[in-house]
Amino acid sequence: MGWGLEITSDAIRLCRARLRHGRTEMLRLGEVPVAHGLIRPSLKEANLPNPGALADTLRQQVRRLGCRGWVRLALPDPLFLLRTVATDDLPKDRAAAQKFLGWQVRDLLPFPAEEARLDFLSAAPGTDGRLYVTCLIARARVLMQYESLVDQAGLRAAVLDAHSVALAQSASPFLAKRTAGILSADGGRATLLVVQDGRPRLWRILSLDPAAGDGGVRLIREVADSLAFFRESENVGPLERLLVHGMQPWTAETAAALADWLEIPVSVLDLSGVIPPNGRAGRVSGDLSRWGAAVGAAIRPC
Repeated sequence: MGWGLEITSDAIRLCRARLRHGRTEMLRLGEVPVAHGLIRPSLKEANLPNPGALADTLRQQVRRLGCRGWVRLALPDPLFLLRTVATDDLPKDRAAAQKFLGWQVRDLLPFPAEEARLDFLSAAPGTDGRLYVTCLIARARVLMQYESLVDQAGLRAAVLDAHSVALAQSASPFLAKRTAGILSADGGRATLLVVQDGRPRLWRILSLDPAAGDGGVRLIREVADSLAFFRESENVGPLERLLVHGMQPWTAETAAALADWLEIPVSVLDLSGVIPPNGRAGRVSGDLSRWGAAVGAAIRPC
């Protein structure tokens, strides 16, 4: 049982959840809107121009829900780089492995390598005999802003994850395929995350402009082009399923258009299949799946 805290550019969601017999129970939850401009997701620059105002908002929510101690965070995808490193060997000591992987990705970073903070999944063997390691990388000074924010609210950050990675955790029963994907929108961006054998493999962050007036054609083409690139350059097999999330009010239309274009099963993410009605904390109004990242953070193994 744990607390998950999702911070987006327009909302803060806090929930306490646990896994029981393969189903998720939401025990407490709360959501508050965030004023425009208080959170500006960026890989390199400061994200929180007025942390005091944001800390007050979070502190009130924390007190209302009785949240204490450690929380696991889901933060906006643009804070992170997701990369898969192929290597012949990996040090068994975790700290040594982090240092080794940091050296491997140093040329991909848009900031000094010594400022990077890197986490990784355990290595998975590839068909070529090499080890494939999925790394999540961010700039330390950016993450420290969020850790300080959580600290001001009287909490401690146990884990920091990307929104899409946490969402994939909550949607894992739907991703039990060789290769599957989630297309998730957050603010003016959408992230296409590819999951292979149940593990996040790679992603692409795309611009999202509903006002473009093209019926989403540009986004659909970018998704198709990204998947083709992943297959050719990263040896990622054909997608067997794609889930669409967070594009209200165009979610269903986007899913239908992608299904026609890609000719694969595409559906709207519906977490009611893994969160039973009697496992919710009170009444959840609107789309249950908007809680996906907070729930995924809460149930994520540390």
